[in-house]
Order: sequence, then structure tokens, then C-alpha cells
Amino acid sequence: MTGSALIVAAPGSGHGKTLVTAGLAKALLDSGKTVRIFKMGPDYLDPAFLEHATGLQVRQLDYWMQSREEIQRELARGAREVDHILIEGVMGLFDGEHSVAKLAKDFALPVLMVADASAQAQTFGALIYGLSLYDEDVDVVAVLANKVGSPRHASMLEESIRPPTRWITAIHRDPALAVHERHLGIDGGKDTGGPAAAAMAEKLAPALEKLPWKTLDLLLESVKPDLEQRLKGKRIAIARDPALNFLYHANIDFLQRQGAEVSFFSILNDSQIPDCDALYLPGGYPELHAKILSDNTSMRESVAAHIHDGKICVAECGGMLYLQQSLQHDEQEFEMLGVFNEQAVVQPRLAALGYQHLPGTSLRGHTFHYAKLENDQQEERSEFADGRVGEGIFRYRNTVASFVHWYFSSDPDTICAWFNGCNNN
Repeated sequence: MTGSALIVAAPGSGHGKTLVTAGLAKALLDSGKTVRIFKMGPDYLDPAFLEHATGLQVRQLDYWMQSREEIQRELARGAREVDHILIEGVMGLFDGEHSVAKLAKDFALPVLMVADASAQAQTFGALIYGLSLYDEDVDVVAVLANKVGSPRHASMLEESIRPPTRWITAIHRDPALAVHERHLGIDGGKDTGGPAAAAMAEKLAPALEKLPWKTLDLLLESVKPDLEQRLKGKRIAIARDPALNFLYHANIDFLQRQGAEVSFFSILNDSQIPDCDALYLPGGYPELHAKILSDNTSMRESVAAHIHDGKICVAECGGMLYLQQSLQHDEQEFEMLGVFNEQAVVQPRLAALGYQHLPGTSLRGHTFHYAKLENDQQEERSEFADGRVGEGIFRYRNTVASFVHWYFSSDPDTICAWFNGCNNN
């Protein structure tokens, strides 16, 4: 199979590209095609919405955490396995050093612009024309107008579009397309997205044949053999439930390609961890389930015993908060594991956001959280991409924890050492 690809981009955030991506995917699935969705950037929220809305696994593409070669391998795998690849961009088309435009240029991918037209008429065409000419190496081939007010409004917008960009369709304002938002994106926890995606798919289905796909046959040669299996036979239990579910699928793939046997469990609903060699506690929203987590004493004791016995545990963000002394949310404080002695407080304002790396290694990741630790005095810390001091790194026996969501394949040596119990400090 040789699949084709399309980038769904926008002039900025909030134009509706996530819901359009979900609608396109669902419309393609309904037509009998196979689809893979990629999301640019490190966040988990929009991918969670896309997964709930379409039933498809969503994977990240990110130039900070991945090399160009790894991005090419991800696209090549998709081209071998599905008919169509949809790539949802991040922020505006040209925003940032590792922009959507960079991806479009690196792999000669066509761009479908999704733009909110609710307060525009002919200026809509000027905006799209400017974006199409801003960089001649970025192929802005088509546009979809979102939040259109009336058929007459749609006609004015369509007439304003100039070559080389072509008009696809107009999406009219509709309460059925409403979705909830949380923090930096659509709330995948509160809004499963199914009804809104179905409504969008119905609107987009007649326009499917107009989409400007690009065949990815030239990327197929980039697929490489799997890595040496340095975690062969290692049993890794991963927490996955409504409290902890911020998982890069590529991290799970990495562990399995390294030979690990992966299983899943719930810190909310299970009474103890599975029989395993190592735990992986990813991020999530533990504060929304803090009372249940605190009341599940048998699970807390099971995880704590695993850690105190010197067995391996890697914890990120929400998983790290679970290991602290207590977690405060909405002016209520709940007892957690107490492996580390911090009191964590979830506050209404953003505490940290940005790309991170671990000094002395090539390990990279991302931090985004509203929680703070009352007395974070950790000497070992990550660094922001711009060199600022980053997040504290907590170590105890064979446990390593921090606010950072790590991208495992950015540094196989460090990750394999952690999961082999070589992170003792």
C-alpha cells in the first residue's frame, strides 16, 4: 500500500482545525478508506479528543523531540499501512522554529487551510492569499472556511479566493459542532467528540473528492529495522485510566521494540499492581480523581512497596504527583503515596510550559502543568530549550520522577538504563 497525506493547518489557534481533522477522518472512514492521524506538537489534549472522536490512534510529530529521520519513518510507516494520512498542525502555519510550514517543506506535503471566517468577507481571501505567497516552498493548495454565517456569506468568501489556492467548502455555524476546551486545547476528557465529529463528517463528506492529497511513495525507503532489544523480557506495567492517560503511543512502541512485555492497569480501579519488573506512571489529571486515588489505599500500598523494594518506576507529571506526600485541589488536600515528601498544589494559573531536555543526556520532552510543589529543592533539574532551569528530577532507589513528559526514542540509552534499574542515585 502507498498512502497519501495532507496537512490541516490554520492561521492560528482556535480556527477549528482539530474538529475539521476529526470530521475528515470520520468521513474517510465512513467511505471505506483507512486513515492515520498525526498531531504536530507535544500536547495530549487534542490527540485525546481525536482518538475519542474517531476511534483511531493518534501519533505525534514534533521536531524538538524527534529527528527529521524519525518523522520520516513515522510517515513512511503510515504510508505503508493506510490509504490516507491526516496531519493536524499546531498554532499558526508559520509559527515557531519547528512550524507546520517546516514540515510541509521538508516532505513536500500539501496544506489545507482551515480559517474562521465568522467576522470577515473579502478580507478572508486576502488573508489566505497572503499565506499562500508568504513562502513559495509551502504549498497552500486549498482552503476551508469555518463558522460561516449564511449561503450569501459563503459565496462572498469563495469569490475572494485567488489562485493558486482553491476553495473546498464552507462549514456553517452549528450548535452541533460545539466542543469543550480545557487549558491549551479541546478537553478530551469532558468531551468525547463523537457527536461533533459525526456532524462535521456529514458536512465534509461531499467535499472529500476535492481534497489535495500527496502520495508518499518516496518516503517508503526510509523504514529501518527495529532497534537492538535492550529490554528483552522486561515486564513493564503502565498505568492507564482516567487519572493517568497522557501517553505517547511512540513510547509504548519503543518499549515493545526494545523487547519489553507491556501490560496496563488502573490506579483508580485496581487494588494492586500487576506482577511486573517496572512501573511506568504517565501524566494525566490525578487532581480530578484525587479522593478516589487517596481512598484506594491498597493500590497506594502496592505501588509504594514496589518502589521501596528497589524495583523500577518511571513517573511523569501526574504520575509524579501521585508519588508525593499529598495533592491539594479546590482547597481540599488528599493523601498520596509519600515516596517523596512534597505537598503538591494544583492552581488555576499555568505553572510551567515548554520543551525540556535532561542535561548530560540527549533525552528530550515537554512540560505543561498547573501544579506546583511547595518546597521543590531538587538539585538535579531538567533544562528548558532556551537554557533556563527546568523541572526537578526526583530519584529514590530505582525510581525516577519529574514533571517532564519524556519522549523515549530521543535517548534510547537513558530510557533503557532507567527501565533496567540503572538510575540509582
